[in-house]
Amino acid sequence: MLAADIEQQAKPLSGPLLPLLPPKPLSIDLGGSTTTRPRPPIHPGWVCETVIVPAAFPRSYAHSTKHPHELRINPAVDPATGQRADPERALATLVAPQVEAFKQPISVDDTHELDQQEQLVTVANRYRPAATARRSGEGEQRGLTLVFSHANGFYREVWEPLLATLLERAEVGGKSLPIDEVWALDCINQGDAGVLNEPVLGEVFNWADHGRDLLNFILSYGDSPSSSTGLLSPAPDVPAHLHLLDNQPSLPPGPPLAAARTYRGRLIVGIGHSLGGGATAYAASALPALFSSLVFVDPVLPDPSNSTRAMTRLTTGALMRRETWKTRAEARDGFVKKPFFQSWDPRVLEGYVEHGLVDVADGVALKVTARNEALTFMDPMAVAARRAATRLQLIPASLPAHFIWADKGRSVVDEDNIAWVLRDAIPHASWSRVEGAGHLLVHEKPDDAAQHLLQFLEKTYPRQPNKARL
Repeated sequence: MLAADIEQQAKPLSGPLLPLLPPKPLSIDLGGSTTTRPRPPIHPGWVCETVIVPAAFPRSYAHSTKHPHELRINPAVDPATGQRADPERALATLVAPQVEAFKQPISVDDTHELDQQEQLVTVANRYRPAATARRSGEGEQRGLTLVFSHANGFYREVWEPLLATLLERAEVGGKSLPIDEVWALDCINQGDAGVLNEPVLGEVFNWADHGRDLLNFILSYGDSPSSSTGLLSPAPDVPAHLHLLDNQPSLPPGPPLAAARTYRGRLIVGIGHSLGGGATAYAASALPALFSSLVFVDPVLPDPSNSTRAMTRLTTGALMRRETWKTRAEARDGFVKKPFFQSWDPRVLEGYVEHGLVDVADGVALKVTARNEALTFMDPMAVAARRAATRLQLIPASLPAHFIWADKGRSVVDEDNIAWVLRDAIPHASWSRVEGAGHLLVHEKPDDAAQHLLQFLEKTYPRQPNKARL
């Protein structure tokens, strides 16, 4: 059967998210996989720490994980010849398990399935002022905790050029935007998290679990007192009902003022690009009171009434892409010749060479394997993305939200879809556009994107005198 015919079998998804259970012991090795070469801080006086965090458990669908000893087939490679497989056959092999798994979400009461699943991890960067630049606790004002989720095919460090500009411009005329710290998270099958999880990644990926990973992090790990090279432990005092997510009789909308919307003493701003925007929509619609505000950067949130959004084209391009090079220099030379990369800011391209590749025995390889990128794209008939879009209506008007769209006609969704989002799905949200930018506006115009983010934050959280931030 053709991949397109298999994809058409996917049915709409709905209902609350799967609750969170305590993490299981790991069967993967964490040793040294997140080590990166020293680099300058993104802002004077700021430091970056890397931590490893348990991902949401369990996963919402069977076959999202596998045991380490089980073979994971790469459909893009013909097992008989070792050469590239027929694209149509490869795509059919990729989409069939997704469609089948999505027919039956798991239950937290299914002990057999829970026993079969492996514990996954995510990797996060924590950016904050060094200890000597921290504020004193006495009489301090609450600052912002920004939590970033990247687009499909990338990694947490992709935000660094934008962050550098944001922090530089946050201080003007003796006043500063009250940013306490920044977190940037890998998706579980991408960046360093993808490298660590590779032995146990299965045949299924659903965007709702990406949103659950974000919630799991904010609920239990976002106020970790210190970083470590091992796995962070969850906070012991998280109220049990929060782990139910939206499986509750009612969800408190949270206070009407952004500056009063705190969780564990933090003003949490969820910021997601593309796939990360979908994750942010899932998270904020499940537990809106956790968030102080939201920013969606050209998110993949298709109008649920449009059921024709087949994902085969994007998926095929990802599945058949090149993955390995002899050196980083060779990889860079190849990237700069491709139109796809030529529109990127040079800092982002250099970051892709540095953070998007991992050293392997015979050279370097993409941290986001072609299979993992394609599997994430292969949301059959966009059922998970459309579910996220539907859930925008659950976000209360008391939770400020802003959309940063690509230039007109260049977004990941069309103009009618954007109009639906702003008119029907979340009418209280504000919005802006990055002129001259396409869907990957974080990569193409990080300074302009930072300015749009800054303007929303300035409006929502007035600047404070610098002395109050010491």
